[in-house]
Amino acid sequence: MRDHSELTLRKQKDFTRVYNRGKSKGSRFVVVLYRKNGLDHSRTAFVASKKVGNSVMRNRARRLMKESYRALSTMIAEGYDIVFVARAGIAEHKESEVEGCMRSALKSCGLI
Repeated sequence: MRDHSELTLRKQKDFTRVYNRGKSKGSRFVVVLYRKNGLDHSRTAFVASKKVGNSVMRNRARRLMKESYRALSTMIAEGYDIVFVARAGIAEHKESEVEGCMRSALKSCGLI
């Protein structure tokens, strides 16, 4: 089992690389940005901007995305940096709806 910090994108240069040189697909609640990282494991980040709402709503949005990712993680391809960006309105919906949107976005990216 890998250490959690190894599986999380933390450095600004990694984010910049994914934002500038990566590909993206959007769904109703999430935008998925991804790029090959040359490692034997995938790293993820969950982002919610102020467009999503106040701090309570942003934290809920991140929790929803993390829980949905946890359910899908066994199916996702290895070797990618993936950034999940919450869209406005995500916090008012159920985890199952968010998971469905994430699944369809990841499928269209070819990551599942």
